Amino acid sequence: MTQSTKFWDKIAAKYAKQPIADEAAYQKKLAVTRDYFRLDMEVLEIGCGTGSTAILHAPYVKHIRAIDFSANMIAIAQGKAEAEHIENVTFEQATIEDLDIPDQSLDAVLGLSILHLLKDRSAAIARVYTDAQTGRYLCDQYRLHRRCHELV
Repeated sequence: MTQSTKFWDKIAAKYAKQPIADEAAYQKKLAVTRDYFRLDMEVLEIGCGTGSTAILHAPYVKHIRAIDFSANMIAIAQGKAEAEHIENVTFEQATIEDLDIPDQSLDAVLGLSILHLLKDRSAAIARVYTDAQTGRYLCDQYRLHRRCHELV
């Protein structure tokens, strides 16, 4: 377990109780991202934290696979999904490097409020880029103001 994992596991419960710092920006992020969604899409969210974004996006896609390296964050996310009867989101403890993603199986990859925390952002983007279907999207906090990247 890395120092970062220990840190996020330790603060998970407190983090889950905090209000969103900039609600207007968060709502814009959700709206911009949803513009790309269709009901038949398979989505991967990296760094899902306590699952709030995946749960809010669930009605707009076929399935979301949401990962985080913090076991405690994932436990909170799973509890939220169960409480809200969300059945098309799968939460799992994993890192990008650990993922087993079948080729051409993703329609979109979300990396919202996470890429700045990664040691090698370029490697993470390259990893999910090769696994996403051609002509699909990568949405991250740096590009949402200009729209999501097409993965072509």
